[in-house]
Amino acid sequence: MNIKKVMRFFALIFIALISFTSCEDDFSEVGSNIVGNNNFDALLFDEVEIDAYNRKIERIQTSALTGHNLGVFNDPVYGKTNANILTQVRLESTDPDFGDNTVLDSVILTFPYYSSITEQSSNGSTYVLDSIFGSGPINFSIHESNYFLRSTDPNNNYEPQVYYSDQQEQFEQNIESTPILEVDNFTPSANEIITYEPNDDGGLDTIRTNPKLRLALPVDFFQDKIIDKEGTSVLLSQDNFRNYFRGLYFKVDPSIQEGIGMLLNLNPSSEPDQIENRANITLYYRSTIQDIDGEEIENNNEFRLTFGPNIVNVYESEYEEIPSQDNLYLKGGQGSLAIIDIFKDTQQLDSIRDSNWLVNEANLSFYVNESEVPEGDHEPERIFIYDVNNGSILADYANDISATDNGSTSRFNHLGPLSTDENGNRFYKLRITDYIHNIINNDSTNTRLGVYVTQNVNVVSQIAVEVAEEEEIDIAPSSASISQEGTVLHGVNAPTDTKKLKLNIFYTQAE
Repeated sequence: MNIKKVMRFFALIFIALISFTSCEDDFSEVGSNIVGNNNFDALLFDEVEIDAYNRKIERIQTSALTGHNLGVFNDPVYGKTNANILTQVRLESTDPDFGDNTVLDSVILTFPYYSSITEQSSNGSTYVLDSIFGSGPINFSIHESNYFLRSTDPNNNYEPQVYYSDQQEQFEQNIESTPILEVDNFTPSANEIITYEPNDDGGLDTIRTNPKLRLALPVDFFQDKIIDKEGTSVLLSQDNFRNYFRGLYFKVDPSIQEGIGMLLNLNPSSEPDQIENRANITLYYRSTIQDIDGEEIENNNEFRLTFGPNIVNVYESEYEEIPSQDNLYLKGGQGSLAIIDIFKDTQQLDSIRDSNWLVNEANLSFYVNESEVPEGDHEPERIFIYDVNNGSILADYANDISATDNGSTSRFNHLGPLSTDENGNRFYKLRITDYIHNIINNDSTNTRLGVYVTQNVNVVSQIAVEVAEEEEIDIAPSSASISQEGTVLHGVNAPTDTKKLKLNIFYTQAE
């Protein structure tokens, strides 16, 4: 995607600025990259004994996420993944009054795309879509679901119910075989959406909004399901409605080999003024009402259904096992992650602790195995590192001054983006200065670290994960579940020393 190239350009500028500024900071500031002064010498230690290996994710939590995948995701290393969605539906308001002689004119499904404006003029705006992967049309169908998604788990002290990526068969056994709608040869459009609304002068106002997936749904289905149920108990409360209309299932045609995958946000917006831009199903209808003089007049109106609270992704993937342990295989969703075990030699760690080092910077540089991963849009721009033992972020994440609201460009200091070195080799640099400083100088516990791909480094809420091997890995940050991208990195057994995974510790010591 073009947006990735733009982001990489600005990332390099940002890193350069960070490096330039850090040279002028006091030596004791974390990550300051000091090269020397009157009392201290800058030293590099890169002989820490570390271990790095892969773990295949058998299933990962896909409920309570901030984004939802739909479509076909093809990867040159990991093969094809089909992403389907099961979602509940909720009423805009309970016990609605649609008026008399109601006629449903149209029903429109809307999913906003992630997009940004590249040009604005009096004639409208030009957009570029983000989080669209691959190319080529896809076919998908929309089914009514009879599977009831619970919000709490009665078998786990009524904690929030967790749903997983591998529950496709279970869900599809409970959907109506005849789809509500079949969509063929679908590709997303970056064109802005233009609609018209009546104004007080009797004319029409032109409304321009950001790009969206918009589909006309069958009127008869929603006439029977919603409009004709006015005044009944099924529309009286959200709980009644969720039990009556249990949800919709969006199913991608599994026979499609090449096509697009989309990251969508089906979660309802909490901002009232964003109602037009959130995912919804809008019912446009006419009915008769009485004016103040008692005369019957025809009134045009609309009623919305939104999605949730429970929305679940399920994945059907060709990636079944890790090819080898020679490389580090990172694949989002129901994929795989790398485990990094630092300071395997406890005597070495004790010796370092006794040396009274002041850690200026510590980093791990992961080089892409370019014989396995060709450069292209499928390659993730970001990878993430976290404390596997506790399922938590590192201190470096919390302390990163480069944090912004944009999850694609945030925290470049701690989680360096995909970059290129002076020889043209692609790599990621993850700075873990605070983490290493606390182990060496504060006797903090050394824990295993997990590395995975991400599209949004700001999404770090905890989710459940199960790996193939009998290992205590049961929590991961939620962005691990959302991304479907993958890469292959060199580990500790890289064929060349320059691409070997090492822990680089830059430190100073009094003369």
